[in-house]
Amino acid sequence: MADTLLISAGDVIEVQLTSETVVIDTPQGRQVEQGHITNRMRLFIKQIDGKEAKFDFEDTELGVRETQRVAVVRGRLKKRSEPVNLILFNLASGEKDCFEPGLSAYLRRKPFFGPLWKAAALSILVVLIFWAVSNFMERDGHGGTMSIYLAIMFGFLTYPVFWWICGLWDRLTERLRYKNARKSFIAEMEARVRAYAPAGA
Repeated sequence: MADTLLISAGDVIEVQLTSETVVIDTPQGRQVEQGHITNRMRLFIKQIDGKEAKFDFEDTELGVRETQRVAVVRGRLKKRSEPVNLILFNLASGEKDCFEPGLSAYLRRKPFFGPLWKAAALSILVVLIFWAVSNFMERDGHGGTMSIYLAIMFGFLTYPVFWWICGLWDRLTERLRYKNARKSFIAEMEARVRAYAPAGA
């Protein structure tokens, strides 16, 4: 099943705010684990089609109150049973909150041709070039088979080098690719949810 984008919009009929503090047992007694206080917001929404739905969000700083119209963008991923939150839009105030864990999981894609395949393609190219050049330079007519052996050997020797270079390049460019994909995705979602904005917003 391919990843699916889900957009829900409607008017807020109830807001529930809760917080959860992680407590751990230590030899000195139970202690609150620093940095593990999770704020949760549950929104009950009457959607555009009249159906009611609830949505849960963690650690959002977006202010939402009853009667305001919101749009929730979620993504259904292949290996997860529940959709992940991507963006919450408050269409009444024009504000939004992006959920980075969900965006990262939804937008970060492994390239179709990873470092292994790229390195293999480059090595094959080296084999072909080496064989063509060696045959062209051979004048006595006895270098055909030897040229093939040498070309294949040279391709095997260069494969690990190409693999390392391609892997390094993918790691260095991953952040830039994600940044560009994130920017384009948010702009696209802003344009799509604008259709659900209340009149005058």
